[in-house]
Amino acid sequence: MAAERRLRILCLHGYRQNDVFFREKTGSLRKMIKKYADLHYACAPHRPNVESSEERGDVRGWWFTKVDSQFSSRDVTDLATGFDDSVGYLVKFVKENGPFDGLLGFSQGACMLHLLLAKMQLGEVDLPTPQFVIFASGFLSLSSAHSQYTGLRLDAIPSLHIFGTGDEVVLCPVSERLEERFRAEGDAAGEYPAQIRHDGGHFIPPMSRYKQPLISFLEQQLA
Repeated sequence: MAAERRLRILCLHGYRQNDVFFREKTGSLRKMIKKYADLHYACAPHRPNVESSEERGDVRGWWFTKVDSQFSSRDVTDLATGFDDSVGYLVKFVKENGPFDGLLGFSQGACMLHLLLAKMQLGEVDLPTPQFVIFASGFLSLSSAHSQYTGLRLDAIPSLHIFGTGDEVVLCPVSERLEERFRAEGDAAGEYPAQIRHDGGHFIPPMSRYKQPLISFLEQQLA
């Protein structure tokens, strides 16, 4: 008897994280959804100008908004240093390790994911559009280098948006602006984008409390 198909999901970590750290932080999520999906992790190619901690190890970033090789989601800037290199890295990673059914991004990784999807829609990268996407503590880039991407509507892709009411790094209204890019114009009550709003901060919460909506979303992608 053939094994049931599981979704393959590529995960993009946040700023000052790496693939190993993000894998550890999503351990409970991996166990909860192991019947439905396998998570795979990419590591950003750039090292920010910050001290690595023993907990996080060799920290990375997808691009920088400051001249000293640092990043803030709140920077209104012309800079996006290293972004093109990260796009090239991800295209190569997907071609060598894919295909992936879906993509998941946290914080800067969620922003990177959104920009990659926009580039796919415009035909600027040679990658297939994913079946679905999941954003956690996501936001839109404020760099003018990304202005041609941030206004695009991407409502053809089923999406799930996870964010916390106690997140002081990426506030709820900021994540909601990203979510709106995935809502069909004039469709206030559509099936997508799906949403999980938790009462925590800047992290992916223990998903056991939100198992039903998460599993329901994944089951829909397997249908």
